[in-house]
Amino acid sequence: MDELKGKVALITGAGPSMGQAIARTLAAKGAAVVCNNLLADVAHEVAVAVQRDGGRAVAAPGDVTDPDAVRRFLEIAERTFGPVDILVCNPTTPGKHGLLTTSLDEFRRIVDVVLTGSFLCSKAVAQRLVELKRPGSIVLVASTSGHLGRPEALAYCAAKGGTLNMVRAMSTDLAPYGIRVNSASPTKTGPRHASWAEIPLGRLGEPQDIANAIAFLVSDDAAFITGEDLRVDGGAQATWGVGSGLV
Repeated sequence: MDELKGKVALITGAGPSMGQAIARTLAAKGAAVVCNNLLADVAHEVAVAVQRDGGRAVAAPGDVTDPDAVRRFLEIAERTFGPVDILVCNPTTPGKHGLLTTSLDEFRRIVDVVLTGSFLCSKAVAQRLVELKRPGSIVLVASTSGHLGRPEALAYCAAKGGTLNMVRAMSTDLAPYGIRVNSASPTKTGPRHASWAEIPLGRLGEPQDIANAIAFLVSDDAAFITGEDLRVDGGAQATWGVGSGLV
């Protein structure tokens, strides 16, 4: 379980659900983790959860859309553990409105957190890796809603669709430097979703499902994988999508 030993991982959106599962999983595999959340108390809670498991973790709270804050994340990481080798962007963006009801402010906020935040964090980490002549791995958490439209989620679908193509573009930019860029697309997860009728494997997703997928993507087992999206959806996109929609 030490396949990530010696690695430093920065995880944005390290909240109580998916982000915490990612942080704890990477730490269990040997990585030192830097836990980011906009809310300082949440970032600290995730770091403490990792430490209780016996892992190494530090909190780095702040706004991923603020370039100065992003620089501070990396400074905290380097001061505590060393340069960041692994970046996982897991933006959390509440909002449930369609075209006719989405305000301009909401649209801009969601797109800013998902796309601008991922851009700033990826650029900062990649620039440092290139400067140090080190390989690395970046994973953006996308969504099945980036592949398929669904009602009452205009800004989210647009932003997650952009995430998928951002990954493809960044992977071509960074491949010459040995930095791999991929995404993982979860589907609906419990308990906030009640229906799983359209998921062939017959259950909702769990935070651990996406955490396991990301742990694979950042490991040496995925050394020849870049520019790809790993769908963690129980086969949902292999169907006609019957049911109440995907995440």
